[in-house]
Amino acid sequence: MNYNEFLQTLRTQLLPLFSEGTSISTQTVVKNNGISQEALIIREPHTNLAPLIYLEDYYRLYTREGASMDELCSIVYDVFLESRLNHPVDANRFTDFEKARENLIFQVVNYEKNALRLSDLVHIRYLDLAIVFCCLIRMENGQDSTALIHREHLRLWNVDADTVKKQALINTPRLLPAYIQPLTDALRDLVSCNPALSRLLPDSFGRESSSLYVLTNETQTHGASCMFYPSLLQEFAESVSADLYVLPSSIHEVLLLPTNSRNADERLCALVRSVNGSQIPPAQILSDTVYFFSREKAAFIYDRRS
Repeated sequence: MNYNEFLQTLRTQLLPLFSEGTSISTQTVVKNNGISQEALIIREPHTNLAPLIYLEDYYRLYTREGASMDELCSIVYDVFLESRLNHPVDANRFTDFEKARENLIFQVVNYEKNALRLSDLVHIRYLDLAIVFCCLIRMENGQDSTALIHREHLRLWNVDADTVKKQALINTPRLLPAYIQPLTDALRDLVSCNPALSRLLPDSFGRESSSLYVLTNETQTHGASCMFYPSLLQEFAESVSADLYVLPSSIHEVLLLPTNSRNADERLCALVRSVNGSQIPPAQILSDTVYFFSREKAAFIYDRRS
């Protein structure tokens, strides 16, 4: 069964599981870094917002793992129930700036990999990154979603870009608080949740990783933006009495490495490029660049040597 036949069969077998009036369609979604993915949209008649269920993993389960169509339909149905909304979303949350402003946040993405779609988005270019702005949507099911702020929103709201940027700078640390954790602690937390991971870690991981810290937000989603929270890196640099290398692990987190010199630039850059090329999904890559934060200057020193 080819991919188009798979989609049609999945839609046909899913439809009887839902109430009358439910529509099931597919849509190609352009995600971060220009990555396109096919998504299933299941829209019930009582709501105006539908979750996106990306299909790549399900097709792989069907073609490579031997999952049956009935099994896939059951999995998709359960995923939908976990993410569904039970009532319409108030459209004024997006059309009325006074309601939207308290939920404006920022995220960071790679500038060059997103250049095409950035032309229509409110953003700031900084380093080799782009700071983009979104409206945070907090659902009653506990899941967060975001809607990117396009230039059309400025016309709709009758506000300028600076107003959006300043508000997002205030909101993001409040709505998505940052936390910094030693990498060894983060790895131990993972192992405690899944003991089988312990056999994948080298015996020396604690010694080799003891000076690395993970910086992300409380949702661990788009947590790399925390590197631009006002005064956060400066306060951490002061607490460890050192400058900082900032390694972009993904769009969801960065690693902080305290240092008193800049003699590790090339080695660290090679490490980041290697990890990005082999371990990080393309849509989650932030950058191949290693950033240097100066404690004395309270700023990034960026010379594109990466």
